[in-house]
Amino acid sequence: MTTLPDIPRLYTALAEVLAAVLYAQAMPPRMDKRLCWSITVVWAGLLAVFLQLTGDVPLVWWIPCMTAAIGWIYLYLWGTRAMNLLEAGYSCARAFILAELAASVEWQLHCVLWPQQGAGKPLSLVLLAVVYAALYGFLYLFEQRRATAARLTITTAAMLMAVVMAVTVFAVSNLSFVSNGEATMSVFYIRTLVDFAGVLILSVQHEQLRENALHSELTAMDNVLRRQYEQYKQSKENIRLINRRYHELKMQIAAIRAECDQAKQDAALAEMESGIRKYEAENKTGNPVLDTLLTAKSLYCQQHGINMTCVADGKLLDFLSTGEICTIVGTALDNATESVSAEPDPEKRLIRVAIYAQNGFVMLRFENYCASPVELAVDGLPKRSAHGGYDLKSVRAAAENHGGTLTLHWENEWFTLRVLLLQK
Repeated sequence: MTTLPDIPRLYTALAEVLAAVLYAQAMPPRMDKRLCWSITVVWAGLLAVFLQLTGDVPLVWWIPCMTAAIGWIYLYLWGTRAMNLLEAGYSCARAFILAELAASVEWQLHCVLWPQQGAGKPLSLVLLAVVYAALYGFLYLFEQRRATAARLTITTAAMLMAVVMAVTVFAVSNLSFVSNGEATMSVFYIRTLVDFAGVLILSVQHEQLRENALHSELTAMDNVLRRQYEQYKQSKENIRLINRRYHELKMQIAAIRAECDQAKQDAALAEMESGIRKYEAENKTGNPVLDTLLTAKSLYCQQHGINMTCVADGKLLDFLSTGEICTIVGTALDNATESVSAEPDPEKRLIRVAIYAQNGFVMLRFENYCASPVELAVDGLPKRSAHGGYDLKSVRAAAENHGGTLTLHWENEWFTLRVLLLQK
């Protein structure tokens, strides 16, 4: 059987670099992007030099050298991207098997077209560029289309499963080469098929993790909806009781006014009017659901020394369901009150709400005083729990269902949440 040249080490290095970068770009960098890419270039060069220098080592040193190369990929992923040790190990396993598949497919095609011919020829380089561009380009688009805002939870079991699968695939795919000591077309067939199966299995595992993350996110969002709706129903009942109390107080005031003793009358009136004023927080915006939410929050703010001002045209929200209004307005106000409640100075516990029409859209604007800068994550949502998490993801989802957007901004000690909805 014809002996074929083995995969050039520089081709393998390029495959590993591209695979590592492919999975690294899915996570935010730990540092400035320019510095991150500079480190990537240096790291890629060192990896290529190492693989080239160890290309002709004896078989007994081959496994340690491959282990060192894998460790170098692992350090790159963990050192340059916001990954923990488990996430770096998981991504490293996926990147290594993908690189093995890419290098095997490209070199197998090379050997079919130009057997016995080494690398470096113009046509060989063209084939290298075409195969790598097609394979990594397809996987990049696939990963982007299947990406989710929810961060995958990589457990120890998931990481170990990926690593064991990668080690098994690598061992099986190179078993024939190690036993024969030479590369033949059958060896490349086995290597390619096994590597393809490994990539497929790891992709299935990744899809399961993605589905679990989506399920967790949907569950959390559903809990937010339920909580906001329960708050709305409770607020509605509270307002009903308050209105009944209004009527009772008015009757008592009428009785007091009939009191002949002017001093007793004035004292009783002053006391009761003071009690009534505490509950005069009902909002009339034209939307009963919005009125209920704003009234409940106004009462809460009065009890906790928070100054909330609101200018809202509630009729603009008539096209939203009760659940959507509870999600958007309730969540925004919950986050705002939670944030300003931590402010030690009562004079700075300020919240401003505005709902108005703007160029064919409905703008919902929520502002609150916030002395500390709010850092946003890659998905545009705050990292600080006081300004949301899964809660704001539900707000974003509700806005996008109506052709709108959610934007967040912190400037000059004010945090602003804007929800823009297509007016209907």
